[in-house]
Amino acid sequence: MHETHLIEPIIKGISEHAKKEGGKSVSKVKLKVGEFTGVKEDSLRETFSVLAKGTLLENARLEIVFFLGSRIEVISFDID
Repeated sequence: MHETHLIEPIIKGISEHAKKEGGKSVSKVKLKVGEFTGVKEDSLRETFSVLAKGTLLENARLEIVFFLGSRIEVISFDID
């Protein structure tokens, strides 16, 4: 999966930050995704769901905003 190498570091980084903040889970993740990355929304959501299993992000709602660009950015995430 092309999306795996893009999503893995995002999940890892958010998980580490949430743990440092004493969070027990992450309820929402908002990503800004460049259209030139070649990432399809359905595939991105599926990959996120699979890779988030067993992490603090397992039940997180994923919000995606597309823009003209070639990168993926974390806009925000909510820690519970």
